[in-house]
Amino acid sequence: MTDDCRNDCSEPQRFPTRPLNRPSLSHIRYRIGTYSDMRDAMLRRLNQDSVLAGWTHREPDDPGIALLEGAAILGDILTFYQEHYANEAYLRTAQWRESIADLVRLLGYRLSPGLGGRATFALGVKGKTPVIVPAGFTFKAQVEGLEQPAEFQSVAEAIAHPHLSQFNFYRPRRAPQPINAGGNQLEVQSVDGAKDVASIAALGLKAGDRLMLIPSTTMFDITGTPYTAQQPAEILIVSKVQQILDRTIVEFEGTLTVNRGTTVKAYRLGRTFRHFGHNAPALTTKFNNTTQQTTQTATDFIRNVYGTDASGDTNYYSQLLKTEMPLDQRVDDLAVGNKLICQGFTEFDGVSQPVPFVVVKEIQDIRSDSLLRGNLTGSSTVVQVNTKLIANDSILNEKSDIRQIQFHEVKSGALILRSPTQWNNGAFTQPMLNFWGTYDEVQALANRTLLLQKDDAVQALTVANPPDSFSLSGKDQINPWMWSIALDQKPDGLLLQDFDEQKPTVTVYGNLVEATQGKAEKPAVLGNGDQRRVFQTFKLPKAPLTYFNSSSETPPEVPELQVYVSDRLWKRVPSLFGKSPKDEIYIVREDANGESWIQFGDGKTGARLPSGLNNVVAQYRTGIGAFGALKENTTVQGGKLDRLDKVWLPGIASGGSQPEAGDNAKEAAPGKIQSLGRLVSIQDFESETLALAGVSKVKAAWKLVNNIPTMVLTVLMETGREAEIEEVRTILNTYNRCRGPQRFPIRVNQGVLKYIYTDITVGISPAIPEDIIRTSIRTVLGVSGDEGNGIDGSRGLMSIKNRQFGQKEYATRIEGTVQNVEGVVWSKVTSLGFTLGSGDSPPELTVPTSKVISPVLGCGDESILALYTSHLIIGFTLAGSQEVCE
Repeated sequence: MTDDCRNDCSEPQRFPTRPLNRPSLSHIRYRIGTYSDMRDAMLRRLNQDSVLAGWTHREPDDPGIALLEGAAILGDILTFYQEHYANEAYLRTAQWRESIADLVRLLGYRLSPGLGGRATFALGVKGKTPVIVPAGFTFKAQVEGLEQPAEFQSVAEAIAHPHLSQFNFYRPRRAPQPINAGGNQLEVQSVDGAKDVASIAALGLKAGDRLMLIPSTTMFDITGTPYTAQQPAEILIVSKVQQILDRTIVEFEGTLTVNRGTTVKAYRLGRTFRHFGHNAPALTTKFNNTTQQTTQTATDFIRNVYGTDASGDTNYYSQLLKTEMPLDQRVDDLAVGNKLICQGFTEFDGVSQPVPFVVVKEIQDIRSDSLLRGNLTGSSTVVQVNTKLIANDSILNEKSDIRQIQFHEVKSGALILRSPTQWNNGAFTQPMLNFWGTYDEVQALANRTLLLQKDDAVQALTVANPPDSFSLSGKDQINPWMWSIALDQKPDGLLLQDFDEQKPTVTVYGNLVEATQGKAEKPAVLGNGDQRRVFQTFKLPKAPLTYFNSSSETPPEVPELQVYVSDRLWKRVPSLFGKSPKDEIYIVREDANGESWIQFGDGKTGARLPSGLNNVVAQYRTGIGAFGALKENTTVQGGKLDRLDKVWLPGIASGGSQPEAGDNAKEAAPGKIQSLGRLVSIQDFESETLALAGVSKVKAAWKLVNNIPTMVLTVLMETGREAEIEEVRTILNTYNRCRGPQRFPIRVNQGVLKYIYTDITVGISPAIPEDIIRTSIRTVLGVSGDEGNGIDGSRGLMSIKNRQFGQKEYATRIEGTVQNVEGVVWSKVTSLGFTLGSGDSPPELTVPTSKVISPVLGCGDESILALYTSHLIIGFTLAGSQEVCE
């Protein structure tokens, strides 16, 4: 049939429209017309009515026209809602969660309720004794994503120790290294054999003190020891003393001049004295009474170290015992029992020239005397020591020049100095760290779970040491010591230098309390039981009811609810179907508004309620959805607890979720209904997995794993919920045992997002603003990370909803998708590739400096391609106008 109308034809009437919808549409058309269609149709009929031909005014100030337009407005509203309700009547086209819930409920599918979160809190307590944290202890935290603070309760009783509130671990130390020349630091290892911090601190070292390094004296002290050259002694002037944990670090002026072993003995010096007579005149003038003549001879400065020191002329040289050491001055405050360091040069049989010696003697007696040395006469303090200077009787005929002998007063016990402590850097090779504390404090760490935090990264590790593994060998139970701690695994992502003893960057929390979200409401009287009534139903006074996943239940969501009937606890069941008339059971259902309803049996499937006044009582918890970190500039509030100082949430709250979204139910419900509660086919496993909270995508496939046929499920968790994959594994393995054929194992692999980058040049029409076109392009491409700017990419090309594991992407398809945006004349992909970097946080990934353009991008079977907002660059250019003449 041809249209004979050529000119001045009236436009066909559009009201009433007869909508035509092809199958599988996401939205159906049902309106027979809009306001303009209805108004136009009524005005046409008005114009065609001969009776009203004289009525030519068409403005709304005419009451008749106003009435006509009012009818068009009413019709527009009615048809709008008719179309809306029509779409809500079908599962594929429904948008309201309430509609979807009602539709899938007809098939026996119930939308999953919201889940409560779980969190690990760290407690800081004051005092010196442990604090018991009871089960049910309350916390309140403002978690990101929730408008109101979330309330938590501790799962079990815990013991909090003050010293484990917030502390540090330290990296293991390397084996002691030799002391090398050129250094200017040493560390005090012990004082008179005591290695505890208190004993070393009592030494009171300070700047200006002198320390003398004493080499081995065996060759001079022990008879039978063959002589070997003694290392030189060194006197150090202390410039700085620093205490870091158990390390007393001594810094001194100048540098060491001699290489030594890993340790060296030292003493703190007081005064230094010379041997009496060192300053005697070089010549001794003697007067002979017989001849009345004066003679001069060289003064004798040599002392017989091996025996009594006396010259033949006792009138000019005082006789000294081999253990007597005369000082060049009178000293009244030397103490018997103290040490005296004797230093000088000696010669003996077998050496060609004098050799240096340093020996340490003990003062046994002190006397004041007046001594002679040549023409020198003076007062002296004579110190008697425990042995002669050279006590090794294998060395013969020892002699020393007294001018080269010094005596050093000792003001401390024997110090053992070691080389500065050294550590390894880089990655851990063993899960070992050090802890600084007392024996009782380290005992509290045994088998304890800890949280290690660096910046925003937190990980839980457990101490593998049992209580009896901490040896007291060389230690006591009073002073703090450094203890070796074994962890159950190496810290992930941390380096040894993060546990530096002076500036550690990892904070450790030891007083951990596991808690679950949910406020314990006061016991609520639901109402009166009436044995005459069937399926009695009561509404819980407060919502939302708290649920948690349980792998032993189907469905896995279990409410925190106990119902008592006449003071007797009744049992919650998933369904009343198939139950005995005497079973004291009930079911819990959520409506579309999140309210919880409790329903009892009818005397055929479950027992009826016994009659009674206020005999139905519920104990329950409320609160769901806690997921994420603590909001900035907020703190955790704890309940009342003696000596509680502070509460931290080092990690995040996990596991919490809102009630199942309608879009997810539209996809999961048909598959679950087809399975009839059994798990047989691939689709059955996919449907059951997709219905679990936190799962955004799943793919099931048969594979050979170690030559064993296995159902492999690749599961992509929602962003930030990667740590909850283990709970999904547990639930699915339980499903397979309880509802599957149990003929094959299942394996759950965690899927990942593989991010791409792309640059697109777009030719646009000047009729539409750039910002509108830009928003539309980001929406149709399905970028993530731009939700805060009002861009919903959940249904775009790269959205998770529209992607499959292992699905490729093509530059041409991206161009075609962009070109379909209104206002886009043409588009061209100028770069397409994969971002650089590792990790799950797309802002941390980078775009390579040298971009490439790959016609096609592929990924593995456990990956889904995704596009983050900062990895998409859009360049605009005005498309040239084209005029077509015919």
